[in-house]
Amino acid sequence: MPNMSLDLRYLRYAMIAAEHGSFRRVAKVLGVPQSTVSRRILILEHKIGFSIFERDYRGVRVTKAGSEFLKQASMGVIHFEQAIRVATSTQRGERGEIKIGMLTALTARPLDRIFRQFHHAHKGLKVRIREGTSKENLQRLTSGEVDIVFIAGAHSIPGYKAVVLWSEGVFLALPETHHFCDQDGLEWADARDETFVVSSEGSGPEVRDYLIQRLAGLGFSPTIDMHDVGRDSLMNLVAMGYGLTVSSQSTLGIEWPGVVFRKMFCPEGDLPISAVWSPTNSNPALKHFMAITNVVSREMHHPPRKPKTVARSGGQ
Repeated sequence: MPNMSLDLRYLRYAMIAAEHGSFRRVAKVLGVPQSTVSRRILILEHKIGFSIFERDYRGVRVTKAGSEFLKQASMGVIHFEQAIRVATSTQRGERGEIKIGMLTALTARPLDRIFRQFHHAHKGLKVRIREGTSKENLQRLTSGEVDIVFIAGAHSIPGYKAVVLWSEGVFLALPETHHFCDQDGLEWADARDETFVVSSEGSGPEVRDYLIQRLAGLGFSPTIDMHDVGRDSLMNLVAMGYGLTVSSQSTLGIEWPGVVFRKMFCPEGDLPISAVWSPTNSNPALKHFMAITNVVSREMHHPPRKPKTVARSGGQ
């Protein structure tokens, strides 16, 4: 059985020798002694169990078996070198993908900026998005299905890094005929007798839990109707007067006919949006993604100051 523990350098010598028909020319091309070329090709032939070249005073000629061997081996070398290039590119974060679990809609202004900047700066990296509740996304994170999750709330999870990136105001979505539309500074106690409509999909279960938490904390039991609908249909139900729903500041850029948004006063402050990931995750794409996320987060907390305009006096 041939010894297949081949040194690719020896194979390279043989491939160049087949091209030039001379060990001497190989030595000149590679800048090594001719004896080194001859010795290494002999070692290669010994390992594979047959002669690649016929040798005489005029040089070397490839044998029939040698020709077939080099033909097949060259294909392997090409694939091997391609594998190295791809792996190296992946290690540098130029290729590959990042898998993201999220609850907050992509309409959120910070997320929009993060994803746009990431796509512009790293076109070779693919983004895979998994939508779900915070609980579902955290389970995906711990099982390795995603690299990072964006979830509502401030979290402390052993073994994982969690950072509050920004906060969003909480709004009530109302039909345009509702009497709350004429009020400012709504409080949760104001909504104690209202019916709420919530989707059973996406962030719906978390919205339901949020309503129960807020109103139950004030001694009220909210009326919540769950519907198997998406966001657009849910807002249509609000417009038709079937109930109110809760929304974040992210959705304010979307217009739904017949729906009005009013900000809720929350004593605990606005709703924090956090990123959670494992500090041991070695995916280079995650490092690139977090670099952009951190920049956007800092800008959200500390927006750049506008340059002051200096008024010029007349006559100058």
